[in-house]
Amino acid sequence: MSWHFPLFLVVTKKRPFVAADGKSYQVPMLAQLSLFRSGSASTPNGLWYNFIELPYHGESISMLIALPSESSTPLSAIIPHISTKTIDSWTSMMVPKRVQVVLPKFTATAEMDLKEPLKVLGITEMFDPSKANFAKITRSESLHISHILQKAKIEVSEDGTKASAVTTAILIARSSPPWFIVDRPFLFFIRHNPTGAFLFMGQINKP
Repeated sequence: MSWHFPLFLVVTKKRPFVAADGKSYQVPMLAQLSLFRSGSASTPNGLWYNFIELPYHGESISMLIALPSESSTPLSAIIPHISTKTIDSWTSMMVPKRVQVVLPKFTATAEMDLKEPLKVLGITEMFDPSKANFAKITRSESLHISHILQKAKIEVSEDGTKASAVTTAILIARSSPPWFIVDRPFLFFIRHNPTGAFLFMGQINKP
């Protein structure tokens, strides 16, 4: 997938990212000045956080980024208050405005055991040693499936999927539009907009 708006690698220098451990790391950042839908919300105990939508080409899929408004607020303080219902409410709260987005390049992987979800769907025999039938694979021994693992990976870079050589830097004047700088731990969600389904979600503590 490619971004709806090009995200250029800022080649002038790396920017600091304060990780969950409190240490500052210099990491490559992506930057784009354009019209994005963004907004803010607060938890029941009054902790504010910001979110922004970064559309992929075609706009049927978007990445949503969320992080606390104040750098002193840990990401862990807002996570318990964010659910799929909460995220769905963001779509009605976001307004389009010209924003300078600065986002670190990052890669995230996830692994899930599909055994229980498949059992819920009624697919159970392959997991039962007394009922599983894999005779077409081997007749010499009795086989059954103990686990089915699904592994997913997402890489956020200049073109949305893989890094490529980009030599364009974005220079911003002091009188520029508001900034949305992702320089501390954040949440991300890949969302299929027509159905509202979440394809991938994760937490980045250190890119």
